[in-house]
Amino acid sequence: MAIEETMDVAAALQINLGASLGTLLGGFIVFSPFLLRVVNPRAMAVWLSFAGGLTLFQSLVVLFPNSLLEFTDAFSSDESRGRDDDTIMGQAWLTTTGCFGVGIVLNYCLDLLVKQLTPGQRQSLFARMHAGDTFPASLEIGIPELKSPIDLMQSRHFLKVDESTKEKLQRLGVLNVIAISIHNMPGGVATMVASSEHTFIGLALAIGVGLHNIAEGIALATPVYFATGSKWKGVMWCVVASIAQHLGGFLAFGILGKDADNFSQGMLYGLVSGMLACISMKEVSLLRLALI
Repeated sequence: MAIEETMDVAAALQINLGASLGTLLGGFIVFSPFLLRVVNPRAMAVWLSFAGGLTLFQSLVVLFPNSLLEFTDAFSSDESRGRDDDTIMGQAWLTTTGCFGVGIVLNYCLDLLVKQLTPGQRQSLFARMHAGDTFPASLEIGIPELKSPIDLMQSRHFLKVDESTKEKLQRLGVLNVIAISIHNMPGGVATMVASSEHTFIGLALAIGVGLHNIAEGIALATPVYFATGSKWKGVMWCVVASIAQHLGGFLAFGILGKDADNFSQGMLYGLVSGMLACISMKEVSLLRLALI
């Protein structure tokens, strides 16, 4: 069923907008000395795990069954005869599971693409937090005696670091924008796809995606802030990453908004379900790592 047949397109876009604003909200952490003080590896891991749990639930309970339903309808309406219900259901399950697996593979392909586009960054910002560093120290760029964001902000020592260090921080911010923008597109697709079924389903998924985006906004804004001393430059990069999620939403609209057949919709549901499940499990695993 196409988007126009189930809900207002404007409402779906607004839901996607709300989820994408999470990145911007996370970026505004640089305006709060208190929030900068409480950011630490364990808090970030718990936050991401909570968001990942919500997203994983939506992936397996909403998107995967919808994919199965669409494939069942597609095979049932096939003009070829001689297939009983068990055969149709088996084909639907096989195709849905295959699309789910392809979605997982696509997610890892995106990870490889990010690594190619961000040479020298062997671990993600959140993975490096597991080493027990404070938030900025996890950037591992050699700032001497850097113990907490708030101490740095109060002393304005970040304005006195050498130009090489500033360039490294700025480069890290740009690399984070590339990585997070690539990973935001599936979130936009998923939010639009979920909203195409029911508004409350889209809202539930948008909450999980939005919480995930808040953590990403923190990872984007803080390196730029400590490199330049400008809060608004950090927020600007968060806006860029938010736009990427909208592109994913428009991509989904381009597929579902033109009376797409059941097979195409089932394939999209399955792919997005696999991608979100993979991303969510990575986030949930962060909690285990942080608590070891």
